[in-house]
Parts: sequence; structure tokens; C-alpha cells
Amino acid sequence: MIKLVLLSLLFSQAEDLTVYEMPEVVVTATKLSLPAEASPWPVEVLESEEVTDLTDVLAQSVSADVRSYGYEGHSAFPFLGGVSASRVLVLANGVHMNSRRDGVIDLSLIPLAPGDRVEVVKGPLSALYGSSAIGGVVNVIPSKKNGVSATLGATDQMGMNAGARAAHNFGIFGARVAGSWLTNPGFRHNDDVSRYNTGAALWVSPIEALHLEVDAGYTSRELGVPGPAPDTSGTAFMPPAFGDSLVTSLYDDQADNLFTASLKTSFSPLQGFTASLAFYAVQQDFTYNWKYLGYNPDFTTYTALETDGYNDTRLGGDLQVTGTIDEFLTLAGGACIVQETFEGAQVAADSATDATLKDTTWEASDMQTGAWAEVLAKAGIFTPSAAVRLNNSAQYGIFISPEAGLSVEVIPRMLYVSAAYGQAFRAPGFNDLYWPRDCFSGGDSTLVPEKGQSTTLSATIRPFGFLKFYLAGSWKLIKDMISWSPDSAGFWRPSNVDQVTILGAEFSTNWRIADGLFSGSLGVAYNDATETRTIVTYSDWMTGQTQTAEVTRQAAFIPPLILKGNLAIRAWSGGEIATAVAWTAERINYYPDYSPYPEIGVIEKIIRPSLKLDATVSQKLFNLLTVEIGVKNLTNDQTPAHFGGLNDLDYPTAPRRFYAGLSVFY
Repeated sequence: MIKLVLLSLLFSQAEDLTVYEMPEVVVTATKLSLPAEASPWPVEVLESEEVTDLTDVLAQSVSADVRSYGYEGHSAFPFLGGVSASRVLVLANGVHMNSRRDGVIDLSLIPLAPGDRVEVVKGPLSALYGSSAIGGVVNVIPSKKNGVSATLGATDQMGMNAGARAAHNFGIFGARVAGSWLTNPGFRHNDDVSRYNTGAALWVSPIEALHLEVDAGYTSRELGVPGPAPDTSGTAFMPPAFGDSLVTSLYDDQADNLFTASLKTSFSPLQGFTASLAFYAVQQDFTYNWKYLGYNPDFTTYTALETDGYNDTRLGGDLQVTGTIDEFLTLAGGACIVQETFEGAQVAADSATDATLKDTTWEASDMQTGAWAEVLAKAGIFTPSAAVRLNNSAQYGIFISPEAGLSVEVIPRMLYVSAAYGQAFRAPGFNDLYWPRDCFSGGDSTLVPEKGQSTTLSATIRPFGFLKFYLAGSWKLIKDMISWSPDSAGFWRPSNVDQVTILGAEFSTNWRIADGLFSGSLGVAYNDATETRTIVTYSDWMTGQTQTAEVTRQAAFIPPLILKGNLAIRAWSGGEIATAVAWTAERINYYPDYSPYPEIGVIEKIIRPSLKLDATVSQKLFNLLTVEIGVKNLTNDQTPAHFGGLNDLDYPTAPRRFYAGLSVFY
């Protein structure tokens, strides 16, 4: 149970105790800008007030269960409404970031600058955005507001986080530059992290009807990765000390490089008509180094040093045309083309002799084209919408994604009710399709896309301008999920065999009184997730006999209940006290039990419920400078954030840490 304690404070500014009207928030839940309440799909809008990780900002969302592997800057991936990271599309300034390597993007590779906005759309949006949007879309929108800001923070574990942003609009053109640097030694063996990021954008409107924008960004990160064997000596295997064996990864260290660039133009020659064209490039390099124990034919051992490198390059173009008829009917349509190429290399050598043990390279590519159309009408209190998208891929053929929704303004500016239904898909990852075959495993080029569908009914209630309630119920079904399993010969391969059904409910309330004198939120997310999986129950590799069974059980990894809340009080002139709390129910995972071989059983592993509490005190000086001190994970709850292997320790949450920060906003 969460106990939220509110301190009684005396306020010296009695004149400030006035109701503050929450502003209308315009979002892009469809391809068209519209108020958040008019969106058929539930939407959350989060803002970054200081340089921080996307991980921290997204964790504010009630629907999001962010799985972080350590301190700020370390690997982190989102579950949204019970749907895993490979089925949640992440956009950075409208550019798709999910890699076709494995379908995910590490959130920590997308640092934020002050004023940046994050939109979380909770629904299957393949009709508008294509692959990977089964569980929803996270869109990071850089701020173009005039101003200069800089922050510097430090923790008692010698972690540092610094960043700066500057933007200005000079009439017909404007510019923005931003950058950040982060380092942390970690709190376990071999989990240090170092990251820097830089980015710039220019935009110009030579005439009122024409807008051009160019944007580029680069992120570089190096980190240690604790695993079952994080340490070996030059010639002999050295098992890790107790407490170091935390995740199933075999890698010792990792280096990531992410480069993005885009060129966008929009043209509005007539009132109510806009045409826009965007070209973009995304390149991600991943390099992993690790050591492992090998055996010679005479059963003597050696230590192998292996480097695995991957390069994922995506080039794309999007065309969109939008027209409005008498402010009643808005029609939009567009087309896109994406070419993605992937290169992998695995090189291993004997650490003692430098003899090459493995030298494997492989390539994969896919060209996808798409065309979509959307219609949005405004008929009194009703706002119906519909969209459909056709995708064609050289790898998986044609896929059609429809959606439809209706928003009703039952009471003007006080009560909105929305309903929506949509279908979505996720293209198979290159690892699943083309992983090089050896005597143990191999990809399957015949895999088909995963398919998802969802229905949502939601309501937004604003009884007063400063207070908002939101509630929603949803049903989700994801079929043809890709899983790896052994065949009769023990050869591991992927197949479209599994499915998950999720019944969800969400409730939240937000308030902001007296222009932030007293503000906060409370939220509850419930997900009853059931998975149906085909598992191997008997496998005699000597005779080739294998038996499988279809089981239905509580879905792995997904907590049935999440509660989140935050409270901020402006306790004195320029000063603020803030707290944030998050409670996550227990999660379950399943592992094969080979002890009764050739029969194979199932072992369940539970991560108990966890409670995280953060607290900060800040003071603004001269309306320019903000000083902040605080503590993260005040209760020092190190309940694991992620499962490790069956016989490994699970990955714990970062412990309590005190920090101080200095921010300048001009």
C-alpha cells in the first residue's frame, strides 16, 4: 500500500491562491494537429524542464513501465500498456528510431533538452506510422522556444550530467543547438556509462507559405554490461563474484553510435491546403566485446575474445498532403518509402595465440513503401475520424492497417468521451529473419509480421479548469508473435506461434492550482495480460523425438498493476518541494526445467512488488537561476527492474543516491 503524506505548510503569498486554468494542449495523435481531448486514442503530454534522459520523462506516464538497467544513461526500454518495447514505436522529431535489427531503440540514446516535449499515444497507430506501432507511439518533439538554458548535476556516486540548449527565431529564420554529456561509474561491477550528444537545427520561411527545416543529431555512448561472465583473465576462465551475475547478456562492454538527419519542407499556397515533404537518414552502430571459455578437441580450454558489430542504416522519405473544407472536413494522405540495410560481423580470436576462431559477416535489407489516407470531421459535438494504410515490403509483401475513432464533446470543455478501434503490425526483425545458421541456431526468412488489434473507450472530465480526470478501458490482442524455440534436433529457430491478450484499465487525475502553487497527479494502470505459447515439453536429441504443448498463463514481464503519483508545492517565494512515487506489482517469468530430461518442465520466477520514492527541494533565484537538491529512490528499494537468467541474479534497481543541480534559463 502506498501512503502519501502531505505536509501542512503556511503560504505567505495569499494573493496567489487563485485558480489556474490549465491550457489546451494540441497534439499530433493523428497526422493532424488537434486538442488532446479530441483525439480518439488516449494521449499523454510530458515536458522536460531540465536536461534528462527520455527514460526519466517517460517514466512519469502511468501507462509506461520503463525497464532501465542502471543509472541514467544506461540501457532502458519501454513497456506501454503492457506491450513490450519492440512493439512500441519511438519517433524523434517525427523520424522512426526503432531498429530492424531487433525492433527496439534504447531510450537512453535519445537525450532531451529543456523544453522538449514527449507525446505518448496509447493505441495501434500503424494506419498512420507503419510498423512497430502495435502498443502505441512515443514522439519526442524538440523545443524551438527562444532562450538559452544550461544545467549541471552531480550525484554522490560521482555521476555527472551536464547539458545546454540555445534557440532563437530571427524573423524569417531560426536556429537551435543543443548538447549534453553524462558519465557515471555505476553501482555494480562493470556497469559504468559515458555518453555525449550534440544536435543542431535551422529553419527558414522565405515567404509565409513556405517553410524549410534541416535537423541533425549525434549520440555516442560506451558502457559496461554485467553478465553471467563479466570477467576472464587472459588465458583462463574466471567466474564472476557473487552479485555480478545479473543479466542474461554475455557481453562485457558495449559502444553505441546514433546519427540522425532530416530535411523537411512544407508549402501552403492556398488557405486550408498544405503539402509537406521530408527526407531522413538514421544510422546506428552497435559494437559488443566479450570473453568466453572455449574447448579444444583434446578438452583443453582457452579464452576467446569476440567482437560483434552491427550497422543499421535507414534512408526514407515521406510525402503528406492535407486539405480542409469549410473547417468541417479535413482530408489527409501521403506516401512513404524506406530502405533499410543491415550489416553484421562476428570476429573471435584465441586470447593467448591470436588465432582466428570465427570470422562471420552477414547482410540484410528491406525496402518498404506505403500509402495512407486519413479523414477527420467536425460535426457539432462529434469528431469522427478514420484512417487506413497499405504497406508493401520486399520481405513480407502487402499489409493493410485500418483504424476508426469517434470523440464526443458531451459538455463543452468539461466532458469528452472517445472510442477507437485499430489494427497494427510489426515487421520481423533482421535478427529473426537472417541470423547466420550454424549447428545451434538460425533465422527464418519465411516469418510474417506480428499482428495486433485494440479497442479503447476513454473519457476526460474537467469539472474545473485546474482539475482533470481521465479514465479508460482497453482490449488488445497480439497474434503471430515471434519466439525462438528448439526443434527435434535441438536447433533453435524463430516462428510465428504465440499471442497475448491484454485487458487494461487506467485512471488518472491532474491538478494545478494558483499557477503551480499546488500541483500534482495520481494514476493507476491495470493490465490483465494472458499469453498463449507453444512450448517444448519433451525433447530427446539422441532420437530426434520432440513434443510440444500449447499453454495459456499470465504473461511474462507485465505487472498487473502500476500506481504513480507526484506532488509539487511552492512552499515559499521561489521555492518548491516535490515528490514522486511509483509502485509496481509483482512480475513473473518462465524458464525451461531440463532436470527431468528428456522431459522439459517449467520453472516460474517472481519479482516482488517494488516502491520507488524521489524527493527534491529547489529554489529559483533572480528568475534566472534554479538550485536543486534531492534524493532518488529514497527508500533504497533495489527490487530488480528486469529478470536475469534462471540461475543468475536479477537486475536490481539503482540504489539511493543524493544529487544536486544548477540550472540557468534565460
